[in-house]
Amino acid sequence: MAEPYLICPKSWRRSTLEPDGELILRVDSGGTPSTSVDEYWDGDLPWLTPKEITSLQDGLFVSRTERSITQLGLEDSSAKLLPPGTVMLTKRAPVGAVAVNAVPMATNQGFLNFRCGPALRPLYLAYWLRANRPYLDKVANGSTYPELYQSDLFEFELAVPPLPVQDRIIEVLSALQFAALLGLPLEQSVTRPEAMVALQAQNRRLSSIRDALLPLLLSGALDVSKKA
Repeated sequence: MAEPYLICPKSWRRSTLEPDGELILRVDSGGTPSTSVDEYWDGDLPWLTPKEITSLQDGLFVSRTERSITQLGLEDSSAKLLPPGTVMLTKRAPVGAVAVNAVPMATNQGFLNFRCGPALRPLYLAYWLRANRPYLDKVANGSTYPELYQSDLFEFELAVPPLPVQDRIIEVLSALQFAALLGLPLEQSVTRPEAMVALQAQNRRLSSIRDALLPLLLSGALDVSKKA
């Protein structure tokens, strides 16, 4: 097991990203139907590529994709229809971008897709991967461009608190996320340049606070197991 990027309480459950039936049920990659077969494309099944989630910026959930495939395209390729709540991690171009699907969805081969078990919340895993981005960048390798491989990630230590603590961490991060994103529509309502500048500065501060608290929450340095 590789040295963890975040040092977490010893009481938290330790495992890897390898399927164990409790934290991770399975890990799948994706696939691309042949682009020369029209019957494979423009169907009802969303099909995700890595470049689409790099534009998510602060969000995690994805429900729409630029392209879609048909059931025949799914069956005649290595693509898999992933249930909602799958944590989708880009393994190349770029490495380490994360999203969670809100609807059944397939991906291309640029992803490793994690289906969480009963002891792990998908959002917790997504935030964990985001907080451990420096580790993912470090272990990525490849002869032509950086790429994450399952064998490398299966050495990646995952520290998981009990479900109630996971839920509380998610609540805190979601509240911070909401506060950080709330200012974006407000920017459209201001009428004075100086008000816009002040609002943008406030949004940047909120985003910085959120980003600074993320590793502290996921390492247990900030104990949120008990509500005030």
